This record gives sequence, structure tokens and C-alpha cells, in this order.
Amino acid sequence: MFIIACILFAGSAGMPIVRASGQTESPDTRRILDHIAANRSKQTPAGRAAARRLNSDGDRAYRRHHYGAAFTAYMNSYPNAPNAYAYIMAGDSHWRDIAQPRIQPSSQTPAQTLPSCRLDNHYFAHDLALDVAQNQAVGLALAAHDDMHGPDGHNPDMHNNALRVIDPLFYKRAQESTACLQAMAQHYETEPPTSCVDLERLRKCLGPPLIK
Repeated sequence: MFIIACILFAGSAGMPIVRASGQTESPDTRRILDHIAANRSKQTPAGRAAARRLNSDGDRAYRRHHYGAAFTAYMNSYPNAPNAYAYIMAGDSHWRDIAQPRIQPSSQTPAQTLPSCRLDNHYFAHDLALDVAQNQAVGLALAAHDDMHGPDGHNPDMHNNALRVIDPLFYKRAQESTACLQAMAQHYETEPPTSCVDLERLRKCLGPPLIK
């Protein structure tokens, strides 16, 4: 049974808006970005330090392939200091947690007794579109903004609110993965609710882990 992640903001993913930067932006993404911008001045050094610690916790869990724990750590950094890295890694971690194999055949659990469909499409298309809009798409937009304007819109020192410089290769891989996941969500919007989600396609969208 598919478990819906607890997301900072609820709502419908809506129709995507393609911006001049080439990023796909939904109303949910815009709402979160506006909320972050409105609260930039409320960030504190203590909050930024807490966000860094939580991101480090997420990195440790992620490298061990404990993606559920990584997702929780990255997402818990949001209220302290919203940052591009955490949003990108949270979304990536969540879907790796969904996609990774959980049951392996054994002498006690023969292959023929395993469920034929681990994830159906009843909620998948909606949840994937919404989750990507509220995580990876937010992170990519924050990274693009901070790269051009500095994290506070004025200061080019990206270490302030961005918490860490987003490597161009990391950004490119996250961008490609996000586009693939968005296309997958659009595909499954046209499929029957009872259809089985192709988890191998989901894994290919995610690609190799973003950090090692």
C-alpha cells in the first residue's frame, strides 16, 4: 500500500507553468517559494546551524540507503532554514524509498507468493506530481535563484541562506531526474487507477544516488 508523505503544504499539483529558465513550476511550487521569500528575514544563525546538522544527518542516512530516514532529516531542516539542497534531496530520498525493493524471495517466501503489483496507480500520479512540485521543483528554483542573485536576493555569498553551494553536475542530474518524474506523473494520469506502476521506470528516472 502506498504511503503518502507528509508535505509542508497541501493542495493540488495543478497545471505546470513553464518559466523562462526552463524549469516547470506549478502553483504549489510558487506558493512555497513565495512563503520562503516572505520569511527570509526571520532566519537565524541558530536555525541555519540546525538545518546544516539535519542535512548532515540526511546525508549519512542517504549514503547507507536508509532513504526514509534521509527524507525525514532533510524535510525537518525546512522550518529552520529552507535551502535548495534539502528540498532536492528530500524529494529524491522519498522516491528512492518507494522504489527500492523491500521483499526478496527466500525459502520462507517463495517468489510466486510475492505480490504481483507492489504499487498501483490509485494515488500514484497525483502524489508523484504533488511531491515533486513541493520538493525537487522548489529546490531547483531556489538553487537557480541563489546562483544568479545570491541566497537573499542581494548578497552573492551563497553560504548564507543556501547553506551549501549546489554543484553544477548535481544540479543537472537533479534537473533531469525531476523532468523524468514529472513526465512519469503525466503518463500515469492517463492510465487506469488499477494499473500497476512500473517501479523500474521510477528507478531509471532517479538514476544513481545523487551523493555517495
